[in-house]
Amino acid sequence: MLLPFFNKKKNKRGLIGVDIQPYRVACAHVVHSDNSGNKSGNKPGNKPKLKQCVFEDVAADANGDISAVTQTVSNVAKSFPLGQFFCNSSIDDTSYELLLTEAPNVESSELKQAVRWRIKDQLPYHIDDAVIDVFEIPGQQSARAQLMYVVAAQQQNIERRVGQLKQAGMDLQSIDIYELAQRNIAAILPEDKEGVVILHLNENSGLLTITRNGVLFLTRNIDFGVNRLATILDTGLDAGAEIELSLDELMEGAENDDNEILTEVDIEPQADAQTPVLNEQGKLIIDEVILEIQRSLDYYVSHFNQRPVNKVILVPLVIQVPGAIEYINEMLGIKAEMLDFNQHLDIAKPLSRELQARCFVAIGLALRQEV
Repeated sequence: MLLPFFNKKKNKRGLIGVDIQPYRVACAHVVHSDNSGNKSGNKPGNKPKLKQCVFEDVAADANGDISAVTQTVSNVAKSFPLGQFFCNSSIDDTSYELLLTEAPNVESSELKQAVRWRIKDQLPYHIDDAVIDVFEIPGQQSARAQLMYVVAAQQQNIERRVGQLKQAGMDLQSIDIYELAQRNIAAILPEDKEGVVILHLNENSGLLTITRNGVLFLTRNIDFGVNRLATILDTGLDAGAEIELSLDELMEGAENDDNEILTEVDIEPQADAQTPVLNEQGKLIIDEVILEIQRSLDYYVSHFNQRPVNKVILVPLVIQVPGAIEYINEMLGIKAEMLDFNQHLDIAKPLSRELQARCFVAIGLALRQEV
């Protein structure tokens, strides 16, 4: 969304998505069919093709050192066709602000300037240091004032990310945000036509989005992640939960005739591992998520005058939480199910749950189709 970069001719049918975290780097390469549909996804039957996805953890003793993270980016990037495709990345989710505001009644050429003036007092840094972008919310049917999203980030954070990618030999097309990466994934789901909620919990936080027809209507941050769930599971992480996979292990996947590498990781639980269960403490935590989903759905229906959403999609977790889906179904009254990329992408070999969880954002970044 922020700062499109074009300086070379590349294959525009696909992208390499790069998700850079202080503790992990993930990359995914997606190619769209020639007869793909509009920007919200391919025509029915023409699934985007996931050519490759891998991740690597940053050295445990790096303590967020920028050079260690940059080296990890370079390590992961080596296996991707950098000379043929642009990449799309994001900055850390703590390094930008996403604001929902009334759309100024000005000409489109004056929109960004009008927005800069409106949000200047809402930023923790001077507006002159900010990079601003906007995106509208088509399809608003409310008689209330039209809303739009504003993305703001410090210039230095953008420049730092650009530098990391250039050092890894990547040609950057754009800097995006997590909310739109999640929107890109929603757009390949059949449920998106009528509206869908996607809930993604990473290690220490989460993101909830409501989309419809490829449009991001609502986004909410969740202030806890799977680590909190892990602490209250009866058997904790030792019960077949968090599994660290190195890049070398991932790259042991099969190569097909087109030299496409798709990682398949078969993880056998330990014989003496007990299955974690959703205990009462776990239900209390899930209740917080359910309440946030319900509040968001109510706002979506009342403010945007949209039909109710009838599907909640949960992103695969790095730990198993048996009973969570059933509990959400029971308490929310809306069908909930776990996302499985194997059903929605053209993939040479099935992706494990752990790999889907680790590469979720990278795949969303690679699915971007806007210019």
